[in-house]
Parts: sequence; C-alpha cells; structure tokens
Amino acid sequence: MSDLLSSSAKGASFLILLQIGSRALTFALNQTLLRFITPELLGISIQLELFSISVLYFSRESLRVALQRHSGDVQVVVNLAYLATIIGVPLTAVLAWQYARSGLPSVPYAAEALQIYAGATVVELLSEPAFVAMQNKLLYKFRAASEATATVAKCFATCGLVFWSHGARHDLGALPFAAGQLAYASALLFSYLAYQPAGLVADEDRFPILPRRIGP
Repeated sequence: MSDLLSSSAKGASFLILLQIGSRALTFALNQTLLRFITPELLGISIQLELFSISVLYFSRESLRVALQRHSGDVQVVVNLAYLATIIGVPLTAVLAWQYARSGLPSVPYAAEALQIYAGATVVELLSEPAFVAMQNKLLYKFRAASEATATVAKCFATCGLVFWSHGARHDLGALPFAAGQLAYASALLFSYLAYQPAGLVADEDRFPILPRRIGP
C-alpha cells in the first residue's frame, strides 16, 4: 500500500512539473507569435480554441468525474469512455455548423481552419479511453509525458507555420493555429497508444484500448 501511495505521489508530482513546464513553453512561444500575427488572427484563434474547448467539455467532463469514482474492472471504464466520442462527434458537427452559420471572421482560410479544428477535436476525443484507463491505473507519469509531447508538437507546428508564412510572405491566415491543434490531438492520441506496444508499461498496469463485451 505504501509503495502504491509513493508511486502515485511521484507520478502526481511529475505531472505537475511537466504541466508547469509545458505551460511556460506555450506562454513563451505565444509571446513570440504576437509579434507576427494580426489582432484579427489572434481573435479567430481564440474563437476556434473556445469552439474546441466547448465540445470537449460537454462531451467528456461529467463522464470523467463519474469514471474517476470507479475502482473496479478497467474494461468498464474504457467501454464507458467511448461515450465521449459518441456524444462529441454530433456535437462537433452541430457547433461547427452553428459557428459557420453565424458568420466567420474575414480572415484567410477561416472555414478550412474551422473544419480542421473540428477534426482535431474528434481525434482528441478518441484518446479518451486511454486517458481514463491511465487515470484508473494511476499512470500519471505517462499521462504527463503524453500531454507534454502534445503541447510541444502544437507549439512547434503553429510557430513553424507562422514563421514560414512570414518569411515566405504567404498569408496562411488561421491555418497555423488549426494545424497546431491537429498536431496536439494527433500527438496526444499517438503517445497514449504507444506506451504499451513499446513495452514501457508494466504487465500489471497494462490496460485495454478497444471496447469489449463484459460478462457472459
């Protein structure tokens, strides 16, 4: 029991430190971006981020709270986590349609950026079963490393495209922010799924990814 508590405490500490580090990196790169983007681009990037956060919040937050209280078979948690995707896909479509219908800002590639954000949101929802399984198994270290990897991928994808756009004098509009969000979601999903095939997770901590029937 003491070993479990010690491992959980170390994992939680690692999670906090990586969260602080990734936030600091994001802040520094965002401050750099402000020198290269217009107020209109900053505005639509915030709106697109709000769109994604809204879908994710209404699709998974209440489910996460409920599943954190479950201490039984991890397969039950994984199965229920797919409800986030089932709820999130139509919700993404409805909110994206409503957002586009209300009138997109006059920024280049605004419609394309919205579509990419919608796709990235669905990709992030696909990582939910692995997330709740890691929470159930107290694998905070792997969760923190995955989120940090995704944050770094987002920063470099966004900044790389903004810097290239500025140097090439080719206006990509809102696309760099959409590409950054897609990079974040893809890196998060890949990282969550890669630890077990890579043999980094102990046998007793391994968990299923796909939904499976429980019982006879």
